[in-house]
Amino acid sequence: MINRSPQSSLLKHRIRSDAEKARLCAANNADLYQAIFRAHRLPDQRTDAFWSSDAIAPPYYSNLTTLDPEAIEEQLAEIGRLTDRLGRRCGLKDGFSTLDLISKGFRLLFSASWIWAESPTMAARVPEDWSRVRDAAELNLWEQAWKQSGSPTEAKVFTPALLADPDMHIYGQPAGDRFEAGCIVNRSAEVVGVSNIFHLPGTPPALRDAISVAAIAFLPGLPLVGYDRGEALDEMIGLGFRSVGELRIWVSGEDA
Repeated sequence: MINRSPQSSLLKHRIRSDAEKARLCAANNADLYQAIFRAHRLPDQRTDAFWSSDAIAPPYYSNLTTLDPEAIEEQLAEIGRLTDRLGRRCGLKDGFSTLDLISKGFRLLFSASWIWAESPTMAARVPEDWSRVRDAAELNLWEQAWKQSGSPTEAKVFTPALLADPDMHIYGQPAGDRFEAGCIVNRSAEVVGVSNIFHLPGTPPALRDAISVAAIAFLPGLPLVGYDRGEALDEMIGLGFRSVGELRIWVSGEDA
């Protein structure tokens, strides 16, 4: 079951601007991308300006995510290199909504908000029926449920190598021979990210339970971060998160 670490070692919160929080959100998301790609044994690189990979990305993942709102020249140069290398325009995550890529043959897929919860209080009610995914068989069942919940693909997205990463935890709500809900929690130096939250159709929403799990997955008291949009964003705000910045997802205009 979920590890409940003592709270005696809580980090002291310091005042951060929304701009700094957005950078930490983007960096945590890049940590997640790096873990996913390396679990697939795919090459990647990271600079102060961006994270990128010129390999074919797993479904629902981009080939580049930006890390600095001011490093536009470096990011555009890398986008050009990726386009040449892959022979097509790839998916991109503009972490600060600073790139205008329409003239370069991309189209905007969607916009979203980075979200931040400074002192999560959901840990007071830990869902006892959730547990950490520990082996390949459980991970396979978890991914099947994730796909059924609204992320259809025939490709394998989450490989067993992720289970050995000390900064990556995958949690789910088992029910018989399946999972009914789940999420991924990943740790960076200063924040903890929560993503891939899902629940099967016809089962109760899982946002509150996923946040409860994420709040105590690593060091209790670290800020929780992620990104969302639409109704899901409204629900996360209702659970104590706030928007600290905007991001955009760009894809090839040829996919329109």
